[in-house]
Amino acid sequence: MGRLPNTDKQWLSKNREAWKDRYGLDFIGDIPSTNRIEVLDSRTGVLTVRVVPTSGDRPIFLHSSVDPVREATRVVEGLKVEPGSVVVVYGFGLGYLVEALYDLLDESVSLFVLEPDLELFLTALKTRNLHKIIGSKRVLIHLGEDFGQLYTVFFRFFHGAYYRDLVPAGLPGHETVYADFCGRARKMVRDIVSAKVVNLLTMIKMGPTMLTSSILNLVKFYTNPGLSSLYGRFADVPAIIVAAGPSLNKNIHLLHEAKGKAVIFAVGTAAKALQKQGIDPDFIVTVDSGLPNYEHFKGIDTDRSCLIVDLEANYLILENYRGPMFVMGSQPVLSWFRDLIEDKGFTESGGSVANNAFAAAYRMGANPIIMIGQDLAFGRDGHSHAAGTNYENIVETDFDSQKFIKVKANDGGYVYTDRIYQLFLNFFEVWIKKLPDREYINATEGGAYIEGTEVKTFRETLDQYCLAPVDVQAIIAKAQESFANPDLAPFIERLRQQRDKMDDTIAESTMAIKRLVQLEKACESKQNKKMRQHLKVIRKIFQKFDEDELISRLPRWFSAQELHGVLTRTHKAELADDDDFAAAIADYTIYYEKVREGAEKVKELIEKCLQEAEGRASDAK
Repeated sequence: MGRLPNTDKQWLSKNREAWKDRYGLDFIGDIPSTNRIEVLDSRTGVLTVRVVPTSGDRPIFLHSSVDPVREATRVVEGLKVEPGSVVVVYGFGLGYLVEALYDLLDESVSLFVLEPDLELFLTALKTRNLHKIIGSKRVLIHLGEDFGQLYTVFFRFFHGAYYRDLVPAGLPGHETVYADFCGRARKMVRDIVSAKVVNLLTMIKMGPTMLTSSILNLVKFYTNPGLSSLYGRFADVPAIIVAAGPSLNKNIHLLHEAKGKAVIFAVGTAAKALQKQGIDPDFIVTVDSGLPNYEHFKGIDTDRSCLIVDLEANYLILENYRGPMFVMGSQPVLSWFRDLIEDKGFTESGGSVANNAFAAAYRMGANPIIMIGQDLAFGRDGHSHAAGTNYENIVETDFDSQKFIKVKANDGGYVYTDRIYQLFLNFFEVWIKKLPDREYINATEGGAYIEGTEVKTFRETLDQYCLAPVDVQAIIAKAQESFANPDLAPFIERLRQQRDKMDDTIAESTMAIKRLVQLEKACESKQNKKMRQHLKVIRKIFQKFDEDELISRLPRWFSAQELHGVLTRTHKAELADDDDFAAAIADYTIYYEKVREGAEKVKELIEKCLQEAEGRASDAK
């Protein structure tokens, strides 16, 4: 075995103290030694380390056996890292690469470091003086192999508005020993960045409609049972999730046989295709706030299907739906009614309504969960959706384009997908891996392979699982009957309070804008006392807005693209050596103008909601 230096206890104490100061907790505690890790002298006398892989093969050097410091310097010199970027470092080792990145790159560059081996990290703390990089706010270190925790931490850390670019870095030795972790982590990071981009584009495109529907749907949300009232009611009943992928054409005709022997969930996009086949799904699931989502419901008979609907789904759907409904959601506007509205439940999603339907079936206790029409890819003839849907004529032809990705298919070949579909696919795979307590059957008969599912034909699936009768409608009716209509009076009073709060927000935004004008004049004339006075008022208003769950989101809902630019410039200014007051004032003027515009729009929506609630209350008398 190699050696540890005599400074063992000295460095460990200092490094642990720095860790506690930076992360607010002591280090990971006692970790048993496995004799896998050897600390050795390199040829230049600098300490290096080699590790025995879990496979039990010969030890591999994580750093150079000649000169670890020079090796790390060369890696950094080979990277193209713009100021304001973030470098994701796959492997801490003894810290040489992280030190080189920290010392050689611009101070505006942040480092996100992933180290899966806790014993190795503890060895580094015992071996070297690392408290400078451990304690730096430029460096965020994530330890361990828990990918669920890693996802949460990196999702919170990475903000597309703050960072100019994302650059991967690592040493060959580390990526050899921990190849599986590094491969999965790289994919997870790419998926999170893609999801953040999609979220931003969605907010830019859909922000106003999301908030509009969330408020206009409040009365129906308050007066209908929640999805949570269905939790566990379909324990061990087969569930069939019907998506609208092109492969649905192959087996949609078999759904008749499943009626009354499984609970059938259809996404809104597939509802017309099912009606053309004379099939009434037990549930239709919808979440999208856009007007095109409402178009999927036009012309279909909704009397015989129950709607599972998110609070922010297009309000025209709820306004015109004639069947029973169960509501769900966790939007910020619900913070107005925390003590008035029971927990209605919600469903996780990777961006697709099919994800929501899948999660709903799981929470209802269904088993197995069967998917059809869940292609998550384009058909080999280029079609994106099944016949009978609103998108049946969309056909892609240029699969050589960079926007398409070749992935494994259910039939063993491959199909083409895109980054949006891939996000939906990732959701299913992460869910199945995390919650393997159910059977997941992919009976799509086409499309992309979903890791963790059992691939079968729909015919085989029906013959094996959908045999015993189940009275789905009786179960739904029982859940509906358990809901007692609430008193509208306190709901109406709370809406009035929020309307008044919007008036206050409009007035405070106007005050902040006036103060910003005065601040600019004080800056130009270098009147320090007046500058401080104006800043105090502006900051007080900003803090109040920032702490409010709804108001803090108003600018992003109504002007996500403009606010993205403001956040980028603000973050960049925080890293700069000097303050550009004129630019900061201009940015915060945009911010307060958008808050004011948002508050005015919300007030208008609350007025409409109040009219509906007061009309219902009057009719009930």
